[in-house]
Amino acid sequence: MTTVDLTTTYLEARERDWSAFSASSDPLPDYWAWWEEHSAGWKVPIQFLQPIGAEFTDDLGGLATLLEAMSDLEELEVPPIEWVHTTYVDVGFLRPTDVLWSQVESFYVNAAPRIRRVEPFALRIAGLSASEDGQIYLGVDDGGSYRELRRQIRLGVPFVSQKMKDDPLITADGDAFVPRLPIAFTTGRGDRARLVEFLEAHRQIDLGEFKPPHMKLARLPIQPHDHYGAIDVVAEIPLLGAAHREGYHN
Repeated sequence: MTTVDLTTTYLEARERDWSAFSASSDPLPDYWAWWEEHSAGWKVPIQFLQPIGAEFTDDLGGLATLLEAMSDLEELEVPPIEWVHTTYVDVGFLRPTDVLWSQVESFYVNAAPRIRRVEPFALRIAGLSASEDGQIYLGVDDGGSYRELRRQIRLGVPFVSQKMKDDPLITADGDAFVPRLPIAFTTGRGDRARLVEFLEAHRQIDLGEFKPPHMKLARLPIQPHDHYGAIDVVAEIPLLGAAHREGYHN
């Protein structure tokens, strides 16, 4: 799929999400109530992610303005900008039946040589939409680089490879992953129509291009009393592309 085709695919996915969210007459979902159930009682997630807010805080003036406006709405809960991130591989939760803390270092060791093969890339962050579960998010146009990162991590980390066998995004036609950047979450309170009207005015937001410095493996200390604790980066891996063949890389 070409970069142009992929950009269109991402746009179509955002439009489908928005049409479903804006046309619904159901009460707004409570995102964090959904998360409590999804996370088996607030277990800590391990993810390969991009902490956009922390990496580019000084360059995200447009996002800061939008987050401030959103924070006045009872319909939304808004994280601090430093917490805002996009996840491209959700490894699992720290619990005995899933991820053990002792395994996490091996994920980095196995993934790093594969991640370093990926060419450095730029992201364009633009377009606002909303998911069925209550995430208000921005589109992330990466030219397919996160799909390639997912492929490399799947090849390098047996745990992820096994888990992705049950991932509905991995099909015979390839990976259907669409990156997105959640920036707010519905509370289950307020009025959907009022929220839709507010968000509609920001649907064409365009924050511009950003070049991620590293790929990161991290744990998100999300707890019921503090959904937005600092992201704990376990490892940083540079993108070297063809240069990964040159010399030793720790």
